Amino acid sequence: MGYTAKLGLHGRYGGYALVTGAARGIGRAFATYLAADGFDLLLVDREASETEALAEELAAKHGIDTRALICDLAEPGLLAKAEEWAKTYEIGLLVNNAGISLLDPFFDIPLDAHLATLDVNCRATLVLTYVVGQSMTSRGRGGIIIVSSASALSGSPYFCHYAATKGYGLNLAAGLWSELRGSGVDALAVCPGMTDTKPVQDQGLGDDLPFYVPLAGPEPVALAALRALGKQPALIPTWADRMSAGLLSKLLPRGWTLSIMKRSIEKMRR
Repeated sequence: MGYTAKLGLHGRYGGYALVTGAARGIGRAFATYLAADGFDLLLVDREASETEALAEELAAKHGIDTRALICDLAEPGLLAKAEEWAKTYEIGLLVNNAGISLLDPFFDIPLDAHLATLDVNCRATLVLTYVVGQSMTSRGRGGIIIVSSASALSGSPYFCHYAATKGYGLNLAAGLWSELRGSGVDALAVCPGMTDTKPVQDQGLGDDLPFYVPLAGPEPVALAALRALGKQPALIPTWADRMSAGLLSKLLPRGWTLSIMKRSIEKMRR
């Protein structure tokens, strides 16, 4: 898929776009679309070489200012960094994309790993949304995207804590969408299903998926989210994911849904 779509978001929000988890997958797709739309970029990731290479590539291709901000979002000093970024750069669009997803029985995952997941998926999202969002509201324009997950709609066995953290992002964005209407600041939660990203590839989750669990590419997810920003509070980005979510989270009782998901995940884990 090409990255030539002219979205008009830079004209609406201005300034820089800050994208977390920018080096790979959905974050990389967001960054690439936003560069083509004219945004200068702040690319936040802990993978230094990949983030710096992407920043150089997009700067050369689009003639924009790109900054690779190498940062582990779980670190205690994130608040000070976020305040410095908001003070130094006019951030017109924030994409909270970085996340940790661990596939295993809940009690087999060390508590430290659960806490790191909470720090990245919830605490970092809260800190960046609060600090950057305050600057947006003072200017009277801006956009905030929080990448949630379709698992936030029902919960998920073997992804218990991940799904719970993604429910946080979904509800934070939906509440802000309503609270900020008319202020010039837009908010959106995007809830993709199974997406072909490195964590999915590393855990073998894209292999032998059942028919009701489609595998989407990161580009359609990012593009659909950018097109929906300012129009609705939450988005399931692809047609196939909407069909799957409708079957699993609306038409069937939750107990049936969770049983189906458990059997499917156990089959993928073998």
